[in-house]
Amino acid sequence: MKTFLKKAERKQAYAKVGIYGDAGSGKTRTATEIAIGLWQKYDLKKPVAMFDTEPAASYIMPFFENAGIDFYVYDESRALKDLMGFWREAEKECSIIIVDSITHIWKDCQDSFLKQLNDSRKRNNPNARPVWQLEFHHWKPIKAQWANFTDLFLSSKIHAIVCGRAGSIYEYQKNDENGKMELITSGTKMATEKEMGYEPSLLIEMVKHRENGRIINRALVEKDRTDRLNGKEFDFPNFETFAPHFDFLNIGGKHFDSMEKSDSRSLFVNDISDDGFQHEKKQREIMCEEIKGLFVKIGLDGNGVDTKKERLELLEEVFGTRSWTAVESMNSKSLREGFAKIKTRYEDKHVKQEKENEPVTN
Repeated sequence: MKTFLKKAERKQAYAKVGIYGDAGSGKTRTATEIAIGLWQKYDLKKPVAMFDTEPAASYIMPFFENAGIDFYVYDESRALKDLMGFWREAEKECSIIIVDSITHIWKDCQDSFLKQLNDSRKRNNPNARPVWQLEFHHWKPIKAQWANFTDLFLSSKIHAIVCGRAGSIYEYQKNDENGKMELITSGTKMATEKEMGYEPSLLIEMVKHRENGRIINRALVEKDRTDRLNGKEFDFPNFETFAPHFDFLNIGGKHFDSMEKSDSRSLFVNDISDDGFQHEKKQREIMCEEIKGLFVKIGLDGNGVDTKKERLELLEEVFGTRSWTAVESMNSKSLREGFAKIKTRYEDKHVKQEKENEPVTN
C-alpha cells in the first residue's frame, strides 16, 4: 500500500491573490473587480467580507451593491489576532475575503510585541530602559504567530485577496568611481512579513503611471503559478484580465488541507527529555563521568607526574587532544566510542598481565 505516492491532481479550489502598490495605484479597486468577478463567474452565494484598515470600504461599497452582493466589513482593528478571528468567522459565513491593508497588520504585529516586551520589562524592573527596536532574537515569536496566519490564508476554504503597500528591496552595490559599497533600491515587494509575498498563487503589483497627460493604473503580474500571466502588464485591469489564472484552478473542487496537521516532532522524542533539557547534553555528561570512573578503575585518576603523563597520552591517542575541556565538548557518540577504546585497552592489558603472571608448567 502506498503511503506517500499519489497521482497528482489540482487541489487549489480557492483563489489566493496578493496585490501590492503605492497609494492610489489601484490596489483596492482591482481587488474589488476580482472579488465581484469571482462571485459572478462561479455563482457564489455568500457575502463578500472585508477586513478594512485604511478604511476604504465606503468607497467600494457601491460596486458590490450594484452587483447585488452582500458586503460585510470589519474596520475596528489592525491586530493580527482580530484578523484571524475575522477570517475564521468569514470562512463559515462568506464566499470571499478582502484584506486591505496587510501592511498595517504586519506593523501592528511588530509594535504589539515591542509593547508587550517593554511592559514585561517594566513589571520586572521599574527602572528598565525601554527597547525601541526589534533585535534578532525577537523575531522568532513574531514569525511563529505570522506563520499561523499564513497557514490560515493558504488552507482556508474561502477565496482570499490580500492588499498591501509597496516596499523597497535594498541591496549593496559597488560604486565604480570610488570603489565603495552603496545601499541602493533594486526593486519593490509587498510591505509585509518577508515570506508572505511568496504565498499567493497570483501576485500583482499595481503601479500609478502617467502617460500622455493622464494617470494609468497598471498591473504587473509579479507571479502566476499557473504560468499563464507571468511578467505581463495590463492597464486598468478587471476580473477578465486575470481570468486565465482562475480558470486553471480547481474552483468548486477539493482544496488542500493545512500542512500544519503533520510535523516532525516524533523525530526528536529521544533527543529531548521530559524536563526540557537536551538528551544529547545529558548523554555527554554521563559519558564524561563514565570515562572518569574508568580512569579510577585503571589507576589513572591520580595527579602524580607519571600517572598524569600516561592519562594525557591516552586522551591524545583516543580523542586527539590532551584537553579535558575539549573532550567534554565532544558529542556523546565520540565519547562513547572513546570510552569503549579505553575499556578494551584496559581489558586487553589486564588479560595480558594475567597470562604473564600464570605459573609456567612443564
